[in-house]
Amino acid sequence: MTRIERRERTCILQAMVSMAAADGEVDAREAATIRKLYIQIAGEAVSADEITRAPAGYRARGLTFVGKLARERHRLSREVRETILRGAYMVLLADGRVGARARNRLIEFVNALNISEIHRGVIFEDVERTLH
Repeated sequence: MTRIERRERTCILQAMVSMAAADGEVDAREAATIRKLYIQIAGEAVSADEITRAPAGYRARGLTFVGKLARERHRLSREVRETILRGAYMVLLADGRVGARARNRLIEFVNALNISEIHRGVIFEDVERTLH
């Protein structure tokens, strides 16, 4: 991946944390997946505390991450939008449970990022191949 800016790294991290929190609390497998992916993507570590504290922070400020993605998508490169979706999908699969709220959150991300159904399918298939 090419060098990504701080705000892009923040969006990637927030997407993964938002996905992990979609079905309630962020569990240990989800947090471990986020930490591993974030260091690969951003080249910097993120603490477990930052991950578990983040969802409450979004709610406290009255922000919805999906709305933020929709507002920011025009400023994000295609590569970054794909990375956001890949990371979110990998976190969704991390705990082995794919609930309805998490699936809905993922579809909200797809729509907010304006990713076509075909492109989404390609991204998801690629993620699934890397996991097997």
